[in-house]
Amino acid sequence: MRFDDRVTGKLAEFCPHATIVHIDIDPASISKTVKVDVPIVGDVKLVLKQMLSVLKEHKKKPSKKALSAWWSRIEQWREANCLEFDRDSEVIKPQAVVEQLYQVTKGDAYITSDVGQHQMFAAQFYHFDKPRRWINSGGLGTMGFGLPAAIGVKLAHPEADVACITGEASIQMCIQELLIFGKDTKVKKFLT
Repeated sequence: MRFDDRVTGKLAEFCPHATIVHIDIDPASISKTVKVDVPIVGDVKLVLKQMLSVLKEHKKKPSKKALSAWWSRIEQWREANCLEFDRDSEVIKPQAVVEQLYQVTKGDAYITSDVGQHQMFAAQFYHFDKPRRWINSGGLGTMGFGLPAAIGVKLAHPEADVACITGEASIQMCIQELLIFGKDTKVKKFLT
């Protein structure tokens, strides 16, 4: 995984009780952002193969007590319901907009997004039922990706519903793309 802000959140609070193993081919990346306990420089494919062979040799299983404690903690996280929001608010919530988009499109739309909180809302509240319908720049943190991606998807799938969930700063990165694509674009744009 990348140790970027989408993964770590506040660095001081990132996995304070964990033993962190960092495998990277670039030694300069080890402990660059997050201090790691076990630094390993190498090709991740080769390192993981070697680690798996060592694990197979030792076949150590966790104790039932430790496993039970782990499952108990997972259940506590599930009960926290961190995606809940005020559905009765007079203010329109972006989460509700994305849920409505899912209902209106019956989950059959292509959804694009760039980076920002709107990306999180789209990923968490549009329930993707079909493969290759969630088009975003992943962990690259690319502002301005959503609109050109939506235009590309619409050109590739002219009959499909395509929606770009974006923020005001992200769409300004490439708003000029609308002129290139033309005024008759059928791409829906949602600003959060």
